Amino acid sequence: MPGKKAKEIILSENQRRIIEQLANGTHTEQHLNYRAKIIVMAANGSTNDGIEVGLNLTNHTVIKWRNRFYESKENLDYIERETPHKLKAEIKKVLSDEYRPGAPAKFTDAQVATIIAISLEEPQALGYPFSHWTTELLQFASIDRGIVESISRNQIWRFLKRKRSKDTHM
Repeated sequence: MPGKKAKEIILSENQRRIIEQLANGTHTEQHLNYRAKIIVMAANGSTNDGIEVGLNLTNHTVIKWRNRFYESKENLDYIERETPHKLKAEIKKVLSDEYRPGAPAKFTDAQVATIIAISLEEPQALGYPFSHWTTELLQFASIDRGIVESISRNQIWRFLKRKRSKDTHM
């Protein structure tokens, strides 16, 4: 069974110039650099397999970016005609990742604030028989006081690091 024919990428002179700058730029972010190279090679007639081998990427990656660029062609042509000064930004947008919100927060702001507040207290003043906090002891105290059901020492460390970072930027 023959494979699907790859989407044909046709670039205007301005589009080619901008994409080649991204593909060859030494200060271009790596993800934009690779994606621009995919588009340049596709516009030059390379097959998806050829691009995959030439850039050492997966076939899925090549197809994804080739198709996304193909689907944006009408919009890019319109922008180039109507507002050419916005073309480079739009090409970068097409070659960038879509927004992904990530996983929902596991801890509320109140829980984080309470853990940080505990870290600012003397352990002995809160009834603990030690002289200073460690992430392991803050983990124990957070669970012991019912602030959280469970939490890792690394998460405690991230909360404290974020707090320290905010304090130094104020």
